[in-house]
Amino acid sequence: MRKRDIIFAGAGTGALLAIFIIVVFVLGEIDPGSFAGLCGGFFALAALSAVTVNQISIRLGGPELNLKILIPIAFITSIIPLFGPLFGLPNNEPITLATVVAIGAVGGAFWSLPYVLWVHFKKTDSNNTTTPAAATTTEVKTIIIKDSVVMGDVSNEDE
Repeated sequence: MRKRDIIFAGAGTGALLAIFIIVVFVLGEIDPGSFAGLCGGFFALAALSAVTVNQISIRLGGPELNLKILIPIAFITSIIPLFGPLFGLPNNEPITLATVVAIGAVGGAFWSLPYVLWVHFKKTDSNNTTTPAAATTTEVKTIIIKDSVVMGDVSNEDE
């Protein structure tokens, strides 16, 4: 997967997560009942947005994105840039909701940067490795010697 694919997928995941949260919790006015229900809802929507971005990428002919990368990006994006602004949302005007979606996209792109660095250094390290030496076979020989002392190499290389 290319580095720009990870950044665009992270931004898409963050934006889609913000849209899901706005539709479910803000416009839908669904009351989660408790803080645990709210966190569970945020995390379920985060996983759903990651899987949705992966499916959109596949159907558009793009690369299959690694869900091990997208799901953590979505989880962290739901906590850091989206949780606070959604609690303090002043109104339901379209410009305010568009701002929250933009914050989600920027947050997703930001949280994808550690994975971009990881892919960059992983690729760099794999180019600098040497190929392992060919495997050698060893043969074990049992030599029985009675009443003698043997010193040195007892291998028989003439065989």
